[in-house]
Amino acid sequence: MRIIDQRYLSSDNRYSTQPCLLSILEVDDAPATPAALASLDQRLLALLPGVRSHSGLVGMRGDDVPQIVRVVQQVALELRRLALNEVTVGFVGVVPRMQGRYRLVLPYAAKNAAAPALRIATQMVSALRAGRAFNLPAAVARLRALADRRLTARPAVAAAA
Repeated sequence: MRIIDQRYLSSDNRYSTQPCLLSILEVDDAPATPAALASLDQRLLALLPGVRSHSGLVGMRGDDVPQIVRVVQQVALELRRLALNEVTVGFVGVVPRMQGRYRLVLPYAAKNAAAPALRIATQMVSALRAGRAFNLPAAVARLRALADRRLTARPAVAAAA
């Protein structure tokens, strides 16, 4: 699973009245078994219990979106809630005529943290699927630092005499 394209959309775009990050996620052709998804859900909820509350915040276009794509979107939403107190809705859909590729749309307030939140969500879900550990506190701290960078004023440059 990997992010193959991302672009920022200005406000009042096709998906939302807010600025959004549009990403294309490519997943492998092998469908996850129900047992593998149940195991992933257990590990994910142990690490991020708030993911459970995001199931209604992800809109979907098309019935062909695999559960793993929705999970990535829900994890990205929860990471942003934890790190930035940013609660929004998301959208996932199939990319027409492109097998295994899915469109994820995340409205954002902190642009610096939008793409990293989705990248971290993808890394986290991949690690948990493979049975590896994931350092959640470090990921949340990184997103906070990126958001704080947006809010911190730059020092004034002294005028040359």
